Amino acid sequence: MGMLKTGAYNPLPVVPIVLVGANVNGKPNYAAVGFVNGVNYRPAVMYVGLSKNHHTTRGILENGSFSINVPSADFVVETDYCGLVSGKSVDKSAMFNTFYGELGSAPMIAEFPITCECRYTGQQVEFEMDTVYFGEVVQVYVNEAVAGENGRLDTLKANPLLFAGLENRYRALGADMGAAWQVGKQYQPKASAVTSCTLVERPPQPALSIRSRVEPAGLPAAIGECAAAIYQYALQKGRAPTGALFVAYHGLDGSLLDVEIGLPFGDGVEGNGRIIASPLPGGQWVRCLHVGPYDHLPQARVALEQWLKANGRAAAGPSYECYLNDPRVTAPEKLETEIFIPLA
Repeated sequence: MGMLKTGAYNPLPVVPIVLVGANVNGKPNYAAVGFVNGVNYRPAVMYVGLSKNHHTTRGILENGSFSINVPSADFVVETDYCGLVSGKSVDKSAMFNTFYGELGSAPMIAEFPITCECRYTGQQVEFEMDTVYFGEVVQVYVNEAVAGENGRLDTLKANPLLFAGLENRYRALGADMGAAWQVGKQYQPKASAVTSCTLVERPPQPALSIRSRVEPAGLPAAIGECAAAIYQYALQKGRAPTGALFVAYHGLDGSLLDVEIGLPFGDGVEGNGRIIASPLPGGQWVRCLHVGPYDHLPQARVALEQWLKANGRAAAGPSYECYLNDPRVTAPEKLETEIFIPLA
């Protein structure tokens, strides 16, 4: 079945529809907006795209703040009405129960399941029709009626209103399709260079390593810098590595990877400063060999997760990647990487 060319437009099937709030002439005003999303994790930064004729834009610039109010599907009529009429001619301040938060200048809607107040960053991007405004989230408020056990939003209870622009219809949430960053582990590659996972016994091994927190995109550079620092230190001490460079993945620290980059050595090796003596633990491990580019390594990680589940085993520590050849002189399709997970 082929693909049809249908022209240039925003092809997203559904987007959140929100009411952007701002005080104009001392009164709350709300505009229905479909161009809204987050652009940064920490600090949390949101953007809204507003027509240059929107009454709300005046309030954003006057007060240096705005709110983003997420309606439930129960408020489809009110939300659409706010998009049909302008605050220049219609007073929308009495439509909702308005409250203010820490900024004291961004009006928010108490009836909606989730709302947040944003401090305008002063950054904006001009397009022919719309202007994109950026705001740092100061505080988020979740209606008690839709809060889950942890106090955060229960999305199904909130039943957020969605805009299907391709159909020019409003929609609501459908079925739960699975946990994010988890369901993909069920994927079975059509063709994979991953060999079968095997159970192995490994003795403890002395090693020197550097623990670091890096952005995912900066990991290759961090590996190179840490490896070079360890090599240089070992050379000064008259020591030589006894095995391949490894990276241990301890998890995420916010948006940063918590990794340990190191090399194995013989007995008696000592660290200094940020280079620490951190032995590789001994015991039972599950091992998987991957042959191919590093960006295909998620296939091997999925295979290991499936092995753990199928064999009723649990990880006892971080996973380790050992790079068996040098990417500077090895073709990507021939790169060999061992992945090990210690078992409880």
